[in-house]
Amino acid sequence: MRKLRINPEPCLGVVKKHWANVQGAIARVKDAIAEGWCDNPTGLFINSCKSGAKGKNTVTGDISAWFEWARRQRIVLAMSGSVVYTPDGEAVELQEMMRRFPVKE
Repeated sequence: MRKLRINPEPCLGVVKKHWANVQGAIARVKDAIAEGWCDNPTGLFINSCKSGAKGKNTVTGDISAWFEWARRQRIVLAMSGSVVYTPDGEAVELQEMMRRFPVKE
């Protein structure tokens, strides 16, 4: 957190209360710093934890579960943003692949 200039002391209570949102909040602060619009990383982190806001490229649980299933089935090899890569090297939109290959347990 120090690399992102987030002061951990005022964040402790928020982190305990909103633990499920911490990863998304960190991603949002990273995005904001990279884009150059964040003057107060600690404040943005606290607000993002409370609101559940996430970074632009944060993967949701549903997408993560689908990707792990598809990888085990050898349907896809990798994912970058909203694109997945098939074993033959083809880049396909994630939503299209999720439509073509729904999860089958």
